[in-house]
Amino acid sequence: MRYRELSADVVVVGAGIAGLRAALAASGRGVSVLLVSKGVAASPAVIGFNAPVGVGDSGEVFFRDTCVGGGGLNDCALAGLLTGQAVGVLSEFESLGFSFDREGAAYDLLQPLGCSCPRLVHQSNHTGSASMAMMREELVRRQVKECAGVTALDLLRDRHRICGLLAADPLRDEIWVISAGAVVLANGGGSGIYADSTYPDGIAGDGYGMAYRAGASLLDMEFVQFEPCRCIWPRKLGISTTLLAKGGELCNRLGERFILKRYPGGEGTVSKDMLARLIALEIQAGNGSEHGGVYLDLRMLPEKVLKRDHSMYYERFLRAGIDLTTEWIEVAPAAHTFMGGVKINAGCGCGVPGLFAAGEVTGGIHGANRLGGNAGTEIYVFGKIAGDSAAEYVHRHGQVSISDQERRMIDERFGHLRGGDAYAVIDDAKTLIKNTMGSYVGAVRCADGLVRAGRIIQELAIEFKNYKAISVQELTQLTELKNMMLTAELVVAAAHQRQESRGVHYREDFPERDDRHWRRSIIITPGAAGHEFSFVARNGEKGAEGRRAAQSGRGEF
Repeated sequence: MRYRELSADVVVVGAGIAGLRAALAASGRGVSVLLVSKGVAASPAVIGFNAPVGVGDSGEVFFRDTCVGGGGLNDCALAGLLTGQAVGVLSEFESLGFSFDREGAAYDLLQPLGCSCPRLVHQSNHTGSASMAMMREELVRRQVKECAGVTALDLLRDRHRICGLLAADPLRDEIWVISAGAVVLANGGGSGIYADSTYPDGIAGDGYGMAYRAGASLLDMEFVQFEPCRCIWPRKLGISTTLLAKGGELCNRLGERFILKRYPGGEGTVSKDMLARLIALEIQAGNGSEHGGVYLDLRMLPEKVLKRDHSMYYERFLRAGIDLTTEWIEVAPAAHTFMGGVKINAGCGCGVPGLFAAGEVTGGIHGANRLGGNAGTEIYVFGKIAGDSAAEYVHRHGQVSISDQERRMIDERFGHLRGGDAYAVIDDAKTLIKNTMGSYVGAVRCADGLVRAGRIIQELAIEFKNYKAISVQELTQLTELKNMMLTAELVVAAAHQRQESRGVHYREDFPERDDRHWRRSIIITPGAAGHEFSFVARNGEKGAEGRRAAQSGRGEF
């Protein structure tokens, strides 16, 4: 194998908004930064982010909405940072010339599902892609190198701290050994372990696998948010649930607005978790549409709402030959956002010296359910915190060399992949994982299905335990498969443990929320004998002290 040696003070894995923010923050503190990414990210689809700047809104109201929406399982300190620093993000970007849509002097705020008032600031529907372009321009000016198409494989350790990153460049058939003083994981969630996902296929749990193998704990892995209204017919396309708050309607095959049976105020008054659950149960009851979903009707909305305020979605459907002003579509829940992930502290540290994380790869902020618009706030706020913390760590501790033992372990990854065509074997295994998760670990779950899913995933893990690759491309694919298997295994295990329904986790056999026994997060830690489970009690919606204790300082590029 060809090895390429590189070095940087801070390596950031992932080039979505969280990764770009981390790279900017770290480079602004006088350390060298290398940005490594597979080349896939969900951030360009970010419409905007929540900030409490509307009439009647405040940081306290925003914090309360977040914790109520999270089913009382939010880490109050992290939720306080999210809601306390949102306005600072808005001010920072405006000071750099980034414009947000306004109606006169006031911001043009959208109302995401679960928010008690309009709160989403945005630049048309292109906030994510436009802000990424601005940040990349600044990174280029600072001569921060971004390496796209390079897959992070594993973290390298020297005794008890991170000392670098192992990565692969499949196109050049090179293994990269990158020495680093600190690493920031910002490489997204794991919805790619499901057959139907709103995210690119490559986002399939890489960060969870890397952090877990390095000794970090994961928490709340059972909480996978399903986007309620993924279009499944005539084409598989994403669409925003903010259109329901504008008056969009959902109907079953009988033409009934079934949501009104539980929520007389209409579809726009329902949280995302409950909406996905009700749609899934309606389909399961045999009242679904012709192609296995329900009908979404947007024809009654003013054209301004579709063609201007949601232009990204209107134009996306129009390019596919679908005019949302004259046609209805069929939608169904699809895997979207992971609430759980790497356990972090207020500085985005992961409990492993030199390792930091930000964005969807982390857990604890959103509890059992994420409010619409909070994913955007999270990646802007915590990306900066992670970059600042990583730079500070390097200033205090410097770098250490990658040991000979770590280098020998790199060589041991190569050998011969059994079973004929390596790519076919790996692809078949990935497909099995996706279908298994979709069938048994979706928006509606039960013990029997979870047991079946767990058995299938464990058998796959045993089958591939000793597989080795004969090329860099095979190693890349095999590592991604192992990350998918680990992520799926932990989601299933946590979902089986939580014998209640809360937020996005719904158990048919335990349909009620049980605060007496389950107002706590499930933490999974790697142990010598396998996964070790522990629990942390949450203060629930009453944890206002976390909001008050949160820092509210403004960040700057």
